[in-house]
Formats: sequence, C-alpha cells, structure tokens
Amino acid sequence: MADNLRVPPKDYYAALGVPRDASEERIRSAYRKLARQYHPDVNAESADAAARFREVTEAYEVLSDAQRRQRYDMFGSGDGVGFGIDDLFNTFFGGDRRRERGPTRGADLRMQLEIDLIDTVRGGDKEILVPRLETCERCGGNGAEPGTATSTCATCGGRGEVRQVQQSVFGRFVNVSTCPKCGGSGSTIDKPCTQCRGEGRERKQQTVALSIPPGIDDGQQLRVAGQGEAGTRSGPHGDLYVLIRVREHRRFRREGDDLVHVLRISPAQAALGEEVAVPTIEDETAKVRIPAGSQPGSMVRIRGKGVPHLGSSGRGDQLVYLDVVVPKDLSKEERRMYERLRELGGAPDQEGERGMFDRIKEALAND
Repeated sequence: MADNLRVPPKDYYAALGVPRDASEERIRSAYRKLARQYHPDVNAESADAAARFREVTEAYEVLSDAQRRQRYDMFGSGDGVGFGIDDLFNTFFGGDRRRERGPTRGADLRMQLEIDLIDTVRGGDKEILVPRLETCERCGGNGAEPGTATSTCATCGGRGEVRQVQQSVFGRFVNVSTCPKCGGSGSTIDKPCTQCRGEGRERKQQTVALSIPPGIDDGQQLRVAGQGEAGTRSGPHGDLYVLIRVREHRRFRREGDDLVHVLRISPAQAALGEEVAVPTIEDETAKVRIPAGSQPGSMVRIRGKGVPHLGSSGRGDQLVYLDVVVPKDLSKEERRMYERLRELGGAPDQEGERGMFDRIKEALAND
C-alpha cells in the first residue's frame, strides 16, 4: 500500500507561506510580496534570490490555476510551468513601466462645490475656480526658451529609456527603465524656459463654467471633459470631476425627490380644519386644506412642488407635516374656553395614539 502513496516533491504552499486552504486572493497577495522581495533585478548581489524567485513563481503558476492546483492537491504535480518568469513578473508589476515619449494626457482633477437646495430645483450655471497646471504660454509646452533648440539625449540616444543587462546562471535579465536624464522625452533642453523653468507647464487658476442639472442631489458628481490639468509635451487636458454638496435649508428637507416641510398649526385649526397658505421652495405659496380632526404628524401632499426628476420629466411632491402648537400664554377668555373644552371633551385615550415622529417615519416609509 505504501508504494501507491506519492509525496509531492515540492511543497508549493510552504514556498508561498500560505495554508493549503488559502484563497486565490491570499495566494496572489503572497506571491506579489515574495516576487518583489526576491526578483533578481532587485537582489542582483544575492546568489539565492534568483533561485528563490523561480521557486515562488513556479508555486504561484500552479496554485493560481484551479485545475492545476486540484491536480497538485491530488497527485502532487502541477504539470509543469506554462510561461516564463519575466512574462509573469510583467503581468503583475506592469513590465518595465517605461514612459511614453510622445504627448501624454494630463491628470484628472477633483473638486467640491456647495450649492443651495433651490439650485437642485432650478438648476442653472455656476462657476468654479480651478487651480491647475496649464501649458506654458512662453514655450508652448516644450520647456525650452523661445529661439533655443533641444538636443538628442546623450544618455539614451533619443530612445527615452535605458537598458541594463544582467547575466546569471538562469539566463539573461534585461531591465528597461525611463531615462533619468531626459525623463523619457528622448531630448534635453539647452536653455530652459525662464517662465516655467523647463517644465513646459505652469500653475494657474482658471474659472470653469458648470451647468447644474435640475434634480442633482448631494454627493453626486459632475464631469467636465477637458478641464483637468494640461498634459506633458502638449498632451491633452484631463477631466474635472466636481462633487456636489447641498447646504441645509431652514424650512425644507429633501427625501428622494420629495421636499418635506413642517407646518405649525393651532389646536383649533387641527380640530376644525381650515384652508391655509403654505410656503414652497420657490418662494411662492400653495393653498392646502387641513382636514378637520388632523393629528400632530399628519401629512398633506402638494403635488409637483418637489425636486425635478434628474434626467427626466416630472417633479416630486411637497410633503407638509402638521405640527400642532399648544399655546403657553392664554388670555382670560382663552383659558375659560379651554376649561369649557376640557369639561366637554375630557381626557384623550392614552392607548389609541402614537407619537408624531412615529407617524412621520411610517408615512415616509410607505410613500
């Protein structure tokens, strides 16, 4: 029986330092850490680094493939290595990460803009002051003083990159990196621009116009194409992303596309009912009918007086919640009337009513 048992010649899990039930993400994370640690380009003076790097790479190639990992767990074999170490390293760490010699796109910018609640209803145009890198007007972005020339970089010969070849027992390793002299442009400046000091860009503040769409909400973003930073070597601008923040309103609160307003009424208005004028977000008034017998927290709906639906037609509603205000100071006549009402009506049922906030919460949940 013992002859039928196979012991794996290599313990791939131990090589990566993970348990046998490790997830794919944990295996991947362990390999990334070890590959960076033992890559021969990083440890050129260590004789053991290349061997250790090959070991962890082989382990990862087997354990990262579901079928090969299953065969390894069952039979102790992953059926060999599928591709080269350098290819795998490039897949994980972006290859030589060289910089492009031509124009490159500028960085995106992110800013924040505070608006009022009425702006979410009406929409409209706003302006925002954006500090950003702009193409230098004096040199046109090439970094050279006008009238002067640029020269081919002597370090990289105009390629924008430098190569270092290292020979080891496992073969030849070629490390390609951005030229430290020209920064990847392939040319050097004989006389830097006096305005941008050879950078090709200068920091300025630019006023950017924004179009606020009706219905936009707090926390949403606007994208303004081409209003980010200028690219290098006359490359295109990036984009500007503006995060919208809405200031709190004294009278209204937004719930979805509805606007919530609390209307203070007297006990007499609540008991008898009455038609009253209610303020709206657009500094107008709307007539609403308070039903007789209204309880604190009851809601009256005004159709179409809320926030416009973003990107479509129609508007939400205004939800008017009734807050019955009990007077504190009574005249002699008012006191006699309330005493008479107490004699006629008695005390209310203590078990039959809920609090105002419970009714508001329920109404919002069922809206």
